[in-house]
Amino acid sequence: MAEDRYGLAPLRELREHRETARRGNLATAVGDAHVSAAAVETARARTERARAAVSSAYQAREALRTAAAIAAADQFLARRRHELARARDEQLRAELAHDQRTAEVDTARAQLARARAERQLVERHFEKWRSEQLRAAERKAD
Repeated sequence: MAEDRYGLAPLRELREHRETARRGNLATAVGDAHVSAAAVETARARTERARAAVSSAYQAREALRTAAAIAAADQFLARRRHELARARDEQLRAELAHDQRTAEVDTARAQLARARAERQLVERHFEKWRSEQLRAAERKAD
């Protein structure tokens, strides 16, 4: 068979394998990006809850009249502010991780595009070679 004599057959198989691997890398990166996007949303919700808790604690403190009650409310408010700071830090870390995952998706997409282009180049060469082989066989037959 003519295909068996094609000199770039090993390269053709390598390009096909590389494209398949890059497709898998892209799928993994997209999956990781979805997970990190969910983590960002969870962190944002936690930050909003902490922000609401600080606001509520501040409003409750304003209604108090005795020094002891105000002091206790100040301690409670300080804890809520600390929780808000932790929630903001967690949100920033989640957003940074998601940005990194998004960059990985972009990189994987570019690598897949290059692998496809390389495979298509070999395929075009193979088609050209095959048509030349057919023409040579036809000339020989004539």
